[in-house]
Amino acid sequence: MAEATPKLKLTFMGEGFPQGAVPLIIVASKLQALQQAVFHAAAAAGGHRGERRGLWYNRYRGAAELSFAAAHHSDLTIEAELAANPVLKDEFNIGLDAVDLLFDVAVAIQQDDLSQLDNRLDRMDRDYLIRALEGLMPNVGDQYQVKMENCRSDRHPSVTFDSTSRMRVRGIAVKVEQPFDSDEEVVVGELIKIHVDAGEDKITVRSQQRDIDCFYGDALRDQVANLIAGSIVQVTGYPTLDSSRQIIKLHRMLDVEPVSMEPLRIGRFESDGRVFVLKSPIAVNVEYTDGVWVYHHPELNLWGYATRREDALRELHQTFAYVYRDIAEEREDNLDAVARQLRERLLLLVPKVSGNLQHA
Repeated sequence: MAEATPKLKLTFMGEGFPQGAVPLIIVASKLQALQQAVFHAAAAAGGHRGERRGLWYNRYRGAAELSFAAAHHSDLTIEAELAANPVLKDEFNIGLDAVDLLFDVAVAIQQDDLSQLDNRLDRMDRDYLIRALEGLMPNVGDQYQVKMENCRSDRHPSVTFDSTSRMRVRGIAVKVEQPFDSDEEVVVGELIKIHVDAGEDKITVRSQQRDIDCFYGDALRDQVANLIAGSIVQVTGYPTLDSSRQIIKLHRMLDVEPVSMEPLRIGRFESDGRVFVLKSPIAVNVEYTDGVWVYHHPELNLWGYATRREDALRELHQTFAYVYRDIAEEREDNLDAVARQLRERLLLLVPKVSGNLQHA
């Protein structure tokens, strides 16, 4: 009977979620990503051929639809089970094969070695599954991890995704693309048009008063279909440039992700070998204006801004380290009244600092 209802687990861990307090919007998006990944794995296991458009996954519901089984708290863990009918043996076997395949692809991504999939998957199935698993991965700057486990632990090790996992997927996409005569570029802006199963496969992004068409391949269809017009997106791809080296279009998209403008929850700052573990996470405001990312926490007077998200986040961490060194670790009688209040707030916020103090 244990084989009749195989289960998967998702566990949300990290400083951003104290006592397992995970925002529901994150839980919902990761559960949807897990289900979509299992559907793609079932399609591969079942020998599906051709593009996956419209409601293609309906044919795999009997074999691969997940149902809620249980939840556990401390770190939030959600169990989902394959509810396939064991009377339909062929479908049930497809579901089991899909779970095995899903973990094999996840391990290959984690090890950055797709060659171990060469004898199991064709290029299209592999790309679909890689992109589907990307949806389970935290975004750049997120301080949490998602651990995926198969309750049949004798068959698969657990796989843990963090914010670096998305960068690994992007690197995989670059490796397998045909070589182009330009380097990849990143476009960030408002999504104003989405073409799915109608005309050219493209989206249009308004970035710094310019409308840029971005053309996607079939493996990105799920990601594009889940985008919302009017939201902010970040698109990576190969550009066509004009004579002024401005981007006219992205003729081949490598990656697309919605950019959350929700405050970023930070439970740990790191800079110059020092790690500042916070008593509880703080919410840092996020803005994107005129091509510049801005991260700001007014109460602590923290700023980080740059044209690339990664650089803006790095500056935010550097600013925290600078403020902590010059305020929290300064003698109180050397500070004015405002700085003393900030010093008290910082000392309450940071119960633990590791690493060596390095003066500029």
